[in-house]
Amino acid sequence: MSAHSHAPSDTPKSGASCCGGGHHGHDHDAETAKDPVCGMTVTLGRGKPTFDHGGVTYHFCNPGCRDKFQADPEHYLSGAHKKQAEAMPAGTQYTCPMHPEIVTDKPADCPICGMALEPMGVPTGDAGPNPELVDFTRRFWVGAVLTAPILILTMGPMLGLGIRDFLGERTAQWIELVLATPVVLWSGWPFLVRGVKSVRSGNLNMFTLIALGVSAAYLFSIVAVLAPGIFPGGFRDAGGHVGVYFEAGAVIVVLVLLGQLMELGARDRTGAAIRALLDMAAKTARVIRADGREEEIPLEDVKAGDHLRVR
Repeated sequence: MSAHSHAPSDTPKSGASCCGGGHHGHDHDAETAKDPVCGMTVTLGRGKPTFDHGGVTYHFCNPGCRDKFQADPEHYLSGAHKKQAEAMPAGTQYTCPMHPEIVTDKPADCPICGMALEPMGVPTGDAGPNPELVDFTRRFWVGAVLTAPILILTMGPMLGLGIRDFLGERTAQWIELVLATPVVLWSGWPFLVRGVKSVRSGNLNMFTLIALGVSAAYLFSIVAVLAPGIFPGGFRDAGGHVGVYFEAGAVIVVLVLLGQLMELGARDRTGAAIRALLDMAAKTARVIRADGREEEIPLEDVKAGDHLRVR
């Protein structure tokens, strides 16, 4: 069944969404569904991305929302992402820890280094799980599981394993292609996007190199498998086969994801430690009024010139 209702919408269906266009609404008719990530109204039957979870088909305005939902469905079904957004006060600005001159009014990637921007200041309370950390964790484990057999195929002969000889070179190359494709195009997709953005903006960074290296290894290998006849003899080994580099592209993606996970985890732990310290601070103060009586008030109500009792 689909995750939408049959009640008519009370909300106008015009206006741009946070995902680049479309309509918003709360209740929908039989021809529309609500994107559980951004809340956009999605018209059914137009080839929009879908994802099945718990026997329910959810509809999304674009692949970006679907990928976020796939990374942690319960986070969005429980409404935790809305609570997380509400945890940031209105007017919160975001900046890059490496380039503090970059300041925006909404979450985004740094146009210089490509890293995700962080909220300025320290949010109160628990902001909930970091969606980027959850997403990258999923991408890392999928990539690692698919990359392991590629490494066995490519490094096996050096370790005395006869797997590649048993399968045959062409069969082994096709297996590598099948396994490496989701690693590069799904697990490594955020890095490819950031690399393209860095070229468009003229701010070349590490994601430029990552995207270039992964793309070169993957595309060369694709051509070597699909059209080996176009390569001259100098590209061929003793058996007449053109070498492929699927393992290089896949390993780069997995290692970069691991580095991103370590960095995001460290940021989360640092933020949690700072919030814990702030939670230890006093929330109220005792002010002495002009008539001598004492009154306990919230800290934010203390004004310059108030007489406070320190205990």
